[in-house]
Amino acid sequence: MLISIENEVLEKYPEIEIGYVVAKVSVKKSDPFVEDLKRGLGGHLQQQGINATNFTIHPAISVWRKIYEEDFQVKAKTYRSSIEALVRRLVTGKEVWNICNVVDLYNCCSILSLLPMGGYDLNKISGDIKIRYAKDGETFLGLGEREKVEVKSNHVVYSDDKRVICWLWNHKDSAETCIDEDSECVIFFIDSFNHNQTQTALEQLTENLKKIGCVPLETGILNKNSFSRELIQSCMSS
Repeated sequence: MLISIENEVLEKYPEIEIGYVVAKVSVKKSDPFVEDLKRGLGGHLQQQGINATNFTIHPAISVWRKIYEEDFQVKAKTYRSSIEALVRRLVTGKEVWNICNVVDLYNCCSILSLLPMGGYDLNKISGDIKIRYAKDGETFLGLGEREKVEVKSNHVVYSDDKRVICWLWNHKDSAETCIDEDSECVIFFIDSFNHNQTQTALEQLTENLKKIGCVPLETGILNKNSFSRELIQSCMSS
C-alpha cells in the first residue's frame, strides 16, 4: 500500500507535514491509562492559556480556520477542523467523546499536541491512500451521517482507491473506514505545518499506543521532500 500527498496539495501548502503511524491494535471499550489522560486535558489547555474566549484565535486552530474559510470556502463555525472540535468541547465544559480506547487515545494525543489526528482501519481501505484535492461529483458519507454530501474540487481530502475517507482535510472521517471493535490494523495520521511538532506528536502517539497494548509497526512523515511511502502490511488481513 502506498500513501502519498498529491503535487497540487504540496504546491498550495509547501510546509505541510503528514505524520503517520501503522499499528496493530487491541480495541476495547476503555482503558485506565486513557481515562487518566482525559482527566488532565482541561488542565493542559489552561496551561497553554487556551479558554472559551480565545481558542479560535490560537495559532493551532486559526491556521485551519483560515484554510477552511479562504481555501475551502466553507464556514469555519459550521465545518470545524478536528482539533478545533476537540478543543471546543473541553473549553465549553464538555468531555472528549467516549468511543473506544484507541480512538480516545489519539483524540487525547491530538489535544496534547494541538494537531489534528485521524485513524483508519487498514483492512477496510481499498488500494492506496492519497491526500489530494477532491474531484467534482465525488460524495462522502461521514461518521454519524445518514446522507452523503457532495465534495468540491477545492476541498482537500484523504482518499483510498474507492472513496473519500476524510473530508475537508480533517473535518470528519468516513463511516466506511472507521476504527471499530473488530479493527486489528490501523493507520493514524497527523496534520501539521511544523516538522518538529510533527515528530514530537508522532513519538508521543507511538509511546502511548504501547501503553494500551498496541504494537506500533512503522512511523514516518510525508512532506515535499518525501511525498510518498510504501507501507508495511504485516498486520493486515490477507
